[in-house]
Amino acid sequence: MLKEAGGDEREWDRALDCLAAWRHQFYRKRLLELIDDYLPFSPDSDTVNLIELDAEARQKAQAEFIEDVEELLAEANYVRLSPEDVQRLLIARSPHGLYLDVDMSDFDEVLLYFRGASAETREERNPWRFYLTKDRYKVHLFQRLFLLLKLKPTERRAAEIAAATGASSDRARRMVAHQRRHLPVGVSSEHIYVKVFKHIPQIDLEMLFPNTRIEFRPFDKLRLLLTAGGGTAAGVVGMATKLLAAANPITLVGGLVGLSAVIFRQVMSFFNTRNHYMMLLAQNLYFCSLANNRGALTLIADSAEEEDVKEDMLLYALLARRPSHGDALAEIKSAIERFVAERCGATINFDAEDALRRLLADGLVRADGAGNLTAIGPEEARAHLDLLWNRLLDVDTLDHAARSGAA
Repeated sequence: MLKEAGGDEREWDRALDCLAAWRHQFYRKRLLELIDDYLPFSPDSDTVNLIELDAEARQKAQAEFIEDVEELLAEANYVRLSPEDVQRLLIARSPHGLYLDVDMSDFDEVLLYFRGASAETREERNPWRFYLTKDRYKVHLFQRLFLLLKLKPTERRAAEIAAATGASSDRARRMVAHQRRHLPVGVSSEHIYVKVFKHIPQIDLEMLFPNTRIEFRPFDKLRLLLTAGGGTAAGVVGMATKLLAAANPITLVGGLVGLSAVIFRQVMSFFNTRNHYMMLLAQNLYFCSLANNRGALTLIADSAEEEDVKEDMLLYALLARRPSHGDALAEIKSAIERFVAERCGATINFDAEDALRRLLADGLVRADGAGNLTAIGPEEARAHLDLLWNRLLDVDTLDHAARSGAA
């Protein structure tokens, strides 16, 4: 864009590099503050926490942390899944086998955000046709999916179950313990778990939750009924007939051993089928997981920084090539979207208002009293950003920031 306007490519490269570096320091500071706020809730912390929070302060800190995370996600162009969308996806059934059920009422906080959705065609052999033919089906994917979870405290969850079912407090606590028996050691309602995934099938959303329960496909139920149920029944009948006719103690013992072996084999068939589902679940999570907890926050902050830098550079370049007016922001937005579509083959929804706000705040774009917008030249931009860096690192400025933070 700048090259076509006849600008000095090297000068503009330097100016844009300075802009990217200036944005980076802002997001680095913001990430450090977010990670500091996350420390009381992090399951991975290996440092001593010197700040003890009472229940009220902890609840307030949790709310502020989640609010900051949501703000960062919005700046990274993630979109929140509404409760209605989450419920719709949770009750959908996967065409390739994983039937999972998750109890959402077990969580104190659940955030689900996605960025980018696509569809791909997959194939799977049809068991109803003896695996001789393949069925083609379309799978809708989340390109990026952010998940934040916090379990409810045991006592509060038990009180909810007791109120809903009429069970005693002790029985309700045992029910909670039974529901959470498959959670790994160390999982606590005191922690907030943050994860980022890629290429997640939308209808397999349940696989991301720690309290999922596996259900079998109709074909698996039928197969288990015919093999395990039928085989066990036939084995029991056959062995019982032999046992009734046996007069020799050795024959009797051998029949009992054989009957036990038949039952054991059919029970193991059931567990082998369940283990197959667990293997599919582990494979999906292993290859689709991008980051966890602190790493997930860093990834989101990097994504937000990258989005801001791209937006700022595009708007800055366009205004440098063609000064405009504040009332023509819709035309500017359309021009940038067309440019990206022609050059990159990508369809975007450009946030011109947000980018203009940042450029005006940094002084890289100026607006006069009539609303005319003009971007300063590359040499002036470099000098201006250098001045901003000097002010940022000035001792008096740092002292003022420290005093403001302490206040």
